Amino acid sequence: MIGVAPAMLAFMFGIHIAMVNLGIGLAWLVPYLKRRADTGEPELEGPARSLMRFYAATYGVAGVFGTAYTVFLLSYYPHFLGLAGHLTLIPFGIAIVMIVLHFFSISAFWYGWDRWSRQAHYLIGALLAISATLIPLGFRGVFAFLNIPAGLSFDPATGKLYLNLSAAIAKNPTFLSLYVKSIGAAVTATFLVVAGVYAYNAARAEGPEAEAYRKVATMSLKAGAVGLAVMVVLGAWYAVSLYHVPYKFNNIFASLGLKAADGKAFYNVSWLFVLKMIFVALQAAAVGYALPKVLCGRFTRGVGNALLVAGILALATIVAGEYLNAFSQYPFFIAIWPDVLRGVVPVSQLAQYGISIPPQVLPKIAAAVNSVVLLDSSSSARHVIEALGLKQQFAPILQEGAVNSIAVTHKVVLITGLFLAGLLVAVGVLFYTLLSRPSRTPQQ
Repeated sequence: MIGVAPAMLAFMFGIHIAMVNLGIGLAWLVPYLKRRADTGEPELEGPARSLMRFYAATYGVAGVFGTAYTVFLLSYYPHFLGLAGHLTLIPFGIAIVMIVLHFFSISAFWYGWDRWSRQAHYLIGALLAISATLIPLGFRGVFAFLNIPAGLSFDPATGKLYLNLSAAIAKNPTFLSLYVKSIGAAVTATFLVVAGVYAYNAARAEGPEAEAYRKVATMSLKAGAVGLAVMVVLGAWYAVSLYHVPYKFNNIFASLGLKAADGKAFYNVSWLFVLKMIFVALQAAAVGYALPKVLCGRFTRGVGNALLVAGILALATIVAGEYLNAFSQYPFFIAIWPDVLRGVVPVSQLAQYGISIPPQVLPKIAAAVNSVVLLDSSSSARHVIEALGLKQQFAPILQEGAVNSIAVTHKVVLITGLFLAGLLVAVGVLFYTLLSRPSRTPQQ
């Protein structure tokens, strides 16, 4: 088992990523509904307004959890973030610029509702959608770097590491698949969540509002069903790309019969992959049950309940996927380094990823990059390092006193737990608000 500090970080990241993915999908859906409402379907005005309010709230919650995660991450791993932040400054910078632009877009789109010209409002809506899509571009670039530090180079004159940006983008086999899969998952999950909420309410509503609920639910369910099928292909694409990182690939798939290199798994997380596939299967079953009925206009309570479960499972699938991606390389920040240090991935092979590091300094650099692995109350990280035969390379952090005591101090754990519990209550209130009253069409 992992220690308490990584567990707390995982919880914060899980809530953050669920809210962020909802935001990416809603950033496209809300402007689309607004445009349809302006061009002959006024009954969609209510759902557009309601989803925009909810979107602004989810963005706020995502920001709070994201900020909390960043602060705690910096507190637990200051040396690694200092190095990683320096090397990946441009990808991080792209994400930060897009976050600022997106925040402006949310404010402007809501404030400009029925105040600005339609064309100006649509332009802001396009900016809202595009900026939401580009935020993950920077962050997924960083995550791909944590798989394979493509473009990482060493300057012997200064003894410093630097990043060749063009190589980092063009030569990382996990970047494009990870980014496209992330966007596809966000949009698919959002459509299924919206379909679930509106189908649930359509089965219980009467009058004009019920018709708007049905229309939104039908449209979202169709798109979600297509997205669910596409995600099978995108997920397989990313899984295949991980074949370049045997340590990570084997930790996920070796016990399931798929192996890379020597086929050894040192931190088996195949159970998490199986759980994710169960979530996907349940979503497919719910959609398969509900879609024929919805297309025939039959919004029964059973349909609403099934789609509501599918929406919740869609978000759970995304969170499970993020945990799978993170824990499959535990306890290493750079997933390919243990393979390189063990000789499973030859140093000569690094050139194809644009990595330019002399073999004689590689162990020193790899140890420095991973020297902040947190060995708190858990012995799992120590066990993995020893099982890999890398005890000598990581000797400094295996010594007594190499524990980040701040992360496991009783008061810090207690305060962090109370803080997270309060934020979780806020998330529950948001979902209850959306579920209980998803839209209210203004009186004409």
